[in-house]
Amino acid sequence: MLPPRTQTAQQSRRPDPRTKKCAFCAHKTKYIDYKDYPTLKPFTDYFGNIRKRYYSGVCLKHQKMLRLAMERARFLGMVAYRK
Repeated sequence: MLPPRTQTAQQSRRPDPRTKKCAFCAHKTKYIDYKDYPTLKPFTDYFGNIRKRYYSGVCLKHQKMLRLAMERARFLGMVAYRK
């Protein structure tokens, strides 16, 4: 049987270093512009696919906005389609 946790053990816990903060939430972005290619580029991989939330660290709200911006940029030919 394990001993009960003490208060000092709970206080010594640190936040998980692997968790990422949403870059758009940190800058308080309300709209992701599809014409701003330098903003969209880090969220795509070598093949032009949109990176998953797990890898990019973007929250759900901004991931949906990012997907929509990428679709619009692809339609206009600003960003390449997936290979």
